[in-house]
Amino acid sequence: MTRDEALQKIKKCLALASSPNAHEAAAALRQAQKMMQQFGLNEVDIGLADVAERDQEARNVPLVRWESLLANMVASAFGCTVITRIGTKYLPGLKLRRIRKWVFIGVGAAPEIAGYAFDVLSRQCAKDRRAYIKQQSKNCKPKTKVARGDGYAEGWLDGVYAELESFAATPEQQAIVARYMEQKYPNLKELESKDRITGKNVTSNDWYMGKKAGSAVRLKHGVGGQQQALLMSQR
Repeated sequence: MTRDEALQKIKKCLALASSPNAHEAAAALRQAQKMMQQFGLNEVDIGLADVAERDQEARNVPLVRWESLLANMVASAFGCTVITRIGTKYLPGLKLRRIRKWVFIGVGAAPEIAGYAFDVLSRQCAKDRRAYIKQQSKNCKPKTKVARGDGYAEGWLDGVYAELESFAATPEQQAIVARYMEQKYPNLKELESKDRITGKNVTSNDWYMGKKAGSAVRLKHGVGGQQQALLMSQR
């Protein structure tokens, strides 16, 4: 039996230890204690076993500010920590493509739902951003269009922020994730996202148009599997 397998069996035994059947509860507790001693595990290890990670491919390989803001906003809303890393994936013809990933780290199903929320929201935000860029004058410089699109996207995120606030995590879950990060990622470096707005011909109207669209987004809990735990609609 591996350490991870033991952790899962211990968790099941501890769940049985709350059984109203005193004999069953005592037997489960003894079994849990025996395995904890055998594998050198303690209560902290058991709590950390509930932490999971979910990788979600980013929309951009460069560390773009609006996408970084969204990833951190979603992570915070679901009680997760988020980190980013560069990776590769195979394309047809066995060609390798460089990609960026956002890694959501949290307790239980939280990372899965956070990753799904990020995927849904980033896809919609990117779609609305592209549509807004197409509305710009043909005489507009490409860098200016990108900047205005980013301003729009940041406004869009501000508009959707209030919807994400309704999904919360407990302080206990946050503490468990913090301990996990200390153990598994002790040497993380803080990265600065790319600012494509400052110094460009961008007005507050770009931001407000984005906020108007983002404010129309509605998130709600779904039913069924984890992939249906969050649904999005627009008024």
